[in-house]
Amino acid sequence: MEDHNSQPDHVGIRAPGDLNPRREPALGFPDKPFGEMTSADYEAIGFMSGLEVHQQLDTRSKLFCRCPAGRRVTRVDAEVLRHMRPTLSELGEYDGTALMEFKTKKEIVYLLERGTVCTYEMDDTPPFEIDDEAVRIAIEMSELCNLNLVSELHVMRKQYLDGSIPTGFQRTAMVGLSGAIPFQVPELGVNRELSIRQLSLEEDSCREVSDIGHRITFRTDRLGMPLTEMVTEPELLTPLELQAGGRLLAHLARTTGKVRRGPGAGRQDVNVSVSGGRRVEIKGVHHHRRLPLLVHTEAFRQLNLLRVKAELERRGVTPDALKDPPKGFPWDTSALVMDAEAAVADTSFPPIRKAISRGETVCAVLLPGFAGLLSHPTQPGFTFAHEISDRVRVIACPVHVPFLAHSEIGRGGLISRHWKVLERAFGAGPGDAMVVVWAPSEDAATAAREIVIRAREALEGVPAETRQAHPNGTNGFERILPGPDRMYPDTDTPPLPIPDRTVTEVRAQLGEPPWTRQARYEELGLDARMARSLAVAPWADLFDKVAPHAGEPARRLAGSLEKRIPFHARRRGASSPRTVGEAPDADRLSPVVRALEGGEIRQEALVWALDDLLADPDRAVAEVLDNYRPRQDDEAELEAAVPEIAQMARTLQTASADGPVRWAMGMIMRRFFGRVDPASVRERLRSHLTVGEPLGNGDRSGGSERTGEGDE
Repeated sequence: MEDHNSQPDHVGIRAPGDLNPRREPALGFPDKPFGEMTSADYEAIGFMSGLEVHQQLDTRSKLFCRCPAGRRVTRVDAEVLRHMRPTLSELGEYDGTALMEFKTKKEIVYLLERGTVCTYEMDDTPPFEIDDEAVRIAIEMSELCNLNLVSELHVMRKQYLDGSIPTGFQRTAMVGLSGAIPFQVPELGVNRELSIRQLSLEEDSCREVSDIGHRITFRTDRLGMPLTEMVTEPELLTPLELQAGGRLLAHLARTTGKVRRGPGAGRQDVNVSVSGGRRVEIKGVHHHRRLPLLVHTEAFRQLNLLRVKAELERRGVTPDALKDPPKGFPWDTSALVMDAEAAVADTSFPPIRKAISRGETVCAVLLPGFAGLLSHPTQPGFTFAHEISDRVRVIACPVHVPFLAHSEIGRGGLISRHWKVLERAFGAGPGDAMVVVWAPSEDAATAAREIVIRAREALEGVPAETRQAHPNGTNGFERILPGPDRMYPDTDTPPLPIPDRTVTEVRAQLGEPPWTRQARYEELGLDARMARSLAVAPWADLFDKVAPHAGEPARRLAGSLEKRIPFHARRRGASSPRTVGEAPDADRLSPVVRALEGGEIRQEALVWALDDLLADPDRAVAEVLDNYRPRQDDEAELEAAVPEIAQMARTLQTASADGPVRWAMGMIMRRFFGRVDPASVRERLRSHLTVGEPLGNGDRSGGSERTGEGDE
């Protein structure tokens, strides 16, 4: 086995497509918070981004075997231990990501449950024929994206050595190429097409259970589930455009009604670059609301890395000053690394004292010309030193934290006396920086090499990396960005022709695209926001079957469905509040809407009638409607009730001047169920109440959720 401790010369060379087309960085642009940035600001820094949207398909079986798809288990029937090794591409080259994963020396443990996994997933038998149901759904999604369909599916192997797939590769097949969909976001001034580069069908990976030191553990229940990947061109030019694009693609997939929902079923990776930088991929963003801050932060991380590069160039630092240590332990072979245990043996810094007591190696790394740059900020709360420690954490796999200190860390680390000893030992000058790392000898050697490699990459500006999203909008190193060397044909799977009749059958039952549906709803009088929301809602088909008249009936029905179906779904404990669940069918809801259109019930009564139908699916529609039809004695009863309720409201202690009126409205409207005009009731109550009396602690007992306040 050849040595992979140092990167071959070809690793890290990327196609020009990885580079931002604008090569001059906007170094003088000030770091601004997300909320202060404008579209012009993002244009000034050369921001560009694209999406890779992954969506699990709702099939019965997995993609290349007949195990059931969609089951989530906790039982463990067996465990498998594996180690991964990189393989050469067809051109005789190693992929940089595969070499990086090999350096981690991971033990990979798979937890198996007999009902969700078979010998195919463990690479002990060849793949079955690709699942026809998944292929048809992928074709349908390609058609919705206006992609050019391939005539044959050719399965490729995409190398993954992180352990998430036991075979060491993912089987994937291209389904459609080069399409575009309407992209309209009026609030952002967007009215154009969004180009879709490709849609592929692939198998999902394992679920990670734990990752500690050199051992990572996975569950295999979701392994092999059919997954589509939609990839856009890098045409999304602001963080909010990116968020809107992600929502559009998610909505497009859901239009089929054949995709899974819930945690992990839909995930997006985002590609980001700025002027002078290169594409960086941020993995596994589960919710669209996280995208804007995440990519804004990454844009300025890249800008700050480019500032570090410019400063290093100004100081005359060259790659020759940061050469990879030769083979062997680097403290024995390189002038940039030394065994530092003797220099720091008397330290009172607990992490190093404990490391020495465990028999670990403490080594120091010299970074010529880096003085002051390790503390240069890159992200909120992060500095360039975190770029180095992240790389060490992922590749050297230290178990104990912290595992690294540097000469600019200030208080809380090694004292200045120890840094001076190391400085003399290295012969370092005032323009140099030093990093100390501690771990078992093999890991310390890996860590020292990675510190030198990452410092040398600072001369490139922005390394091509895959990074992981953090909940606070920052991100951390995950692996080197894979290149084309990771892909090669799958010799176990023959090409699968796509018959014309299959495409014809898929097109015949193709769903209505969300942008077409939205335009139709806007013609019914819905505003853009409501039309966009309804177009992708699970209850859109119910709305269409009821077919309300344009104008107020359509608006009332759309608003009522949007508010009440999720509310009742949550009360039933549904996994998704947007599920249709036990919503009334069109035959039960239509008479209520017809009564509204005919003036038999008031407009605000529709949402309450829908509540009754949702709460009691067996209740007769005629009985529900009788509750909301005006009665002859309503006016007399209301005339008597208003003074009585107003008198009670005067005694309340409320937090706002309008509190008594709101409480009284709840009491009145609950009694009359929408048979009376809320505006008229409010005016009558105001005439009986003195608004502005001394108010108290906000007691609103007696109010009702069904006040009608929001339904006028």
